[in-house]
Amino acid sequence: MRNSLYENLYRKIALDIRTGKLAADSKLPSIRGYADENGISRNTVLNAYNLLLLEGYIYSKEKSGFYVSHMEANPHEKKSPVREESVVREEEESLLDLSANLVDSSLFPYSTLRQLYREALSGSNISLLEMAGSFKGDEELRSSIAEFVYSHRGITCTPEQVVIGNGTSYHLQQIARLFEDRPVYIMERPGFQSTLEIVKDTGCQIIQIELDEAGLRADLLKRRTKEIQSTQLLHISPSHQFPMGTTMSAPRRSSILSWAYSKERRYVIEDDYDSDFRYIGHPIPSLESMDTRERVIYLGTFSRTLTPSMRISYMILPKPLARLYDERFRYYQCPVSRIDQKALSLFMDQGYFVRHINRMKRIYRTKRDEMIALLESRLPSIEIRGEEAGLHFIIHTPIPERTLVSQAKKLGLFLKGTGNGWIIIGYAHLDGSEMEKAVSILEQIISTRKSAKNIE
Repeated sequence: MRNSLYENLYRKIALDIRTGKLAADSKLPSIRGYADENGISRNTVLNAYNLLLLEGYIYSKEKSGFYVSHMEANPHEKKSPVREESVVREEEESLLDLSANLVDSSLFPYSTLRQLYREALSGSNISLLEMAGSFKGDEELRSSIAEFVYSHRGITCTPEQVVIGNGTSYHLQQIARLFEDRPVYIMERPGFQSTLEIVKDTGCQIIQIELDEAGLRADLLKRRTKEIQSTQLLHISPSHQFPMGTTMSAPRRSSILSWAYSKERRYVIEDDYDSDFRYIGHPIPSLESMDTRERVIYLGTFSRTLTPSMRISYMILPKPLARLYDERFRYYQCPVSRIDQKALSLFMDQGYFVRHINRMKRIYRTKRDEMIALLESRLPSIEIRGEEAGLHFIIHTPIPERTLVSQAKKLGLFLKGTGNGWIIIGYAHLDGSEMEKAVSILEQIISTRKSAKNIE
């Protein structure tokens, strides 16, 4: 599996820290300096530094930069298989990538946000630079989010229930530490591989539950959790399951809530990572909006609607858990810059965010339709699922999953499979010529395979 450029950079720097190549308290190059020196984008360096910061490899000093944390060096650590040259030259990332986590960066509202950042840094907001702010995030942004989810997701909450973070990983780790016992995480299979790895790092027991056409199988959920006495956390993405693209049916949602209500210390984590983009029918109500007993923890993010490099996310806790969070984490600091929070709050309050989502939805729907039309006209033997929402769908071809992924890579196309025979097709970042190229490569592989079988 190929890692993204910022993940490769993160792994390289982390290895240098663990082996002592980078000494404790030594200063890392600035984001701009590292990017310019190595010919990579600043967002790549920023994302890598954020991940290193989150995991404690580095620490930051206000108005000074990033420094290496104290760690016991292991000079004999086995070298990482990641090639250094793959980190420092973006032009080597030549494969046409159909991953699902990419967005069209040309849609980013640069000029509007630039203006709002200037407003955020104006004299009237000087306190943003002088005070740390709330450990849950600034109240202005939490209020903006509470208003947004009420009008667009049917969720009724107060700003006190909203917690700002710098990614889903941050929230999952905080949730795991919220309870006195060590919770059991129940997760979808297949699901987010990165989320699975993050939960593994918490040390919690993990149970994976298979899916069917209606979503996570409630019958298996009830059977496999029946004897568990500790806190149970069910992590699901009901609006558009990743990677299968399933939208959980209303009866199945009801069954999931019934499971949560049937025993104390059972909670559902609703990961609503891309529900803003639904192209067929009416918006699907969030599971949280159906919750009558305060058992659903809602996770939202701005990484799909804006850009993955703007690492701002949020969770909405049920009131009892929000009070518990206040007790447990009141001495912590919010990991998101107050300047970023202020600019995003202004972006939402002044109506730009909703207009931006509506614009993106129109463009992404057009891209989705174009990609599906190409596939259906050139590859009539394939099956398509999960196209109703989100920024990806999946296809099933006559070629075995691993074979197709391997052959595509040789021809310049990077694909990811779901692990059960389907291939992920992310289209949001592609233009028409790139779609044409991708489908041509798939067509070439499938036709070559058919010809070989006919000869046999």
